[in-house]
Amino acid sequence: MSEPNKADEAERLIEVFEGRRPELLGFLSSQLSVLKTQASMMMGLAGLTITVTGFSGHHMVRAGQVSTAFMVTGVVGVLLAIVVTLRAMLRVRWLSQDLVGRDLLETVRVTILRRDLQQRGLQIAGAFLAIGLAGYLISVVAAAFSNGTT
Repeated sequence: MSEPNKADEAERLIEVFEGRRPELLGFLSSQLSVLKTQASMMMGLAGLTITVTGFSGHHMVRAGQVSTAFMVTGVVGVLLAIVVTLRAMLRVRWLSQDLVGRDLLETVRVTILRRDLQQRGLQIAGAFLAIGLAGYLISVVAAAFSNGTT
């Protein structure tokens, strides 16, 4: 099933919420809130990873080059995820700023475009976070296996 284009999505939403403009705007606002929640969860996970690395990083470094390389890869991935998440979400724009005169269709299109741009940024950040977490966990495993051999 192919993804509908944004104009079709906007028109469908206007049809579904016909005569219920406040509910439509609330629906769009709730979609943006989902992205904010997702970004908050990713930032929390990234912060936890950086914090744990601060406490245990020296153990991974002492475990050798493999563990150190994966730890650095993990930290870089997590930091990139943080930067991309911040870039995607910190450009605050209120839904009321997207109200384009009395043209509800244009308002919905603009909001959908913003939602999709933020979602794409979070998908990229999620990929960086996954790479970072994988690197960090591989570093922990490598350190565990080298424990006592260095």
